[in-house]
Amino acid sequence: MASRVGSAGLFSISAPFGFLSLAFWANRMQTLYYLLYLPSVLAEPVMIGLILLAAGCSHLNILMIARCFAWKETPGGYLGIVRTLGTAVSFLFLLAGLFAVLMKGIVLMMGYVDIVHHILFPALHATLYGILLLCACVYLARLGMEKTIRFAIVAFVGTIWVTFLYVPFAFSPAAEYRHLLPLLPEHMPQGIWQAFLTVWAAFSGPEYMLALPKEAVDAKKLKTALIAANAFTAFEYIFFFVICLTFYGSDYLQLQDLPIADLIRYIQLPFAERLEMILIPAYAISFVYVVAILLLYAAGAIQCLARSRLSAGRAPLWLAFLMMLLLTWMAGRWIWPDEWKAKEWITWLSWLDASTYTVLPFGFFLLGWITIRRKWRVRHAGGSK
Repeated sequence: MASRVGSAGLFSISAPFGFLSLAFWANRMQTLYYLLYLPSVLAEPVMIGLILLAAGCSHLNILMIARCFAWKETPGGYLGIVRTLGTAVSFLFLLAGLFAVLMKGIVLMMGYVDIVHHILFPALHATLYGILLLCACVYLARLGMEKTIRFAIVAFVGTIWVTFLYVPFAFSPAAEYRHLLPLLPEHMPQGIWQAFLTVWAAFSGPEYMLALPKEAVDAKKLKTALIAANAFTAFEYIFFFVICLTFYGSDYLQLQDLPIADLIRYIQLPFAERLEMILIPAYAISFVYVVAILLLYAAGAIQCLARSRLSAGRAPLWLAFLMMLLLTWMAGRWIWPDEWKAKEWITWLSWLDASTYTVLPFGFFLLGWITIRRKWRVRHAGGSK
């Protein structure tokens, strides 16, 4: 990415990313925050089919993303986008991208802070904790794009072990498997399309890879990695949804805001108590990782928008940090204390993620296909002459 934005220290990538880095990056981007509250949005057993449907549609997107990296004609990085769309359209594209990553970062961060505030430390000042968490994010992001992305392995290993603690719920005598029926009801529940929007947004995240230069990604490894990540994400969503459904029941599950986090209080181990004091902070590893990635994307957008008026190095990152810091303070002061406003922002994030995951892969794929067809026609016309 260094050659694309002119900031060698921050965006340089020395070698293509491996299978594990790409797969774990995609998985953490997908399951980060949606995993915690998605079961309460679904609530009905028929929604298991909705998860599978969204996973199948996401697989098509993954194939388009992999094809975009395999084609030489598709735009890669900032210069590729400028050559394809032109300077004016690229400027608007970057502005929209900057808004998207800043909004996503703020909602993710304040959503996690809200969990810590309500479950662990009710007396904690939520805004202050959000600012401290953002400082941890910029500390990781300052290492540069390559090292931050490769941190995906640490983020995945540091949080995936929590999943195994929920396995006993599946075999508990208190688990009511009758809540899983009927899988095919006579009438579809109301709001199924709104639920599909949330599930579709929950599979978003891989589209952010399209901003990377093609030299940083092996197209064959990318396709395999994204397919594996998408399948594992679908498994995680179904696993936690079934656990919550058999534990709470459909009616009570709809009343839960964060059923996965609340279930931690019911985990019983012979050698440990108050596991929420350990498990909820463990989730911070993934939140810090993803927000650090978003900070780097915001810094890249700022660098491209400023062009030569902003010096290279870490200056764009610190500017992105100050912007997110100000917005985090504003959100913590005027938005997140109001529960209704906070839910509205989470809904907007779902619409944003669903939109980016629909438009970007298809848009880049369409641009590549049109460019290929245009070059083929030129060559064919030249050969005919």
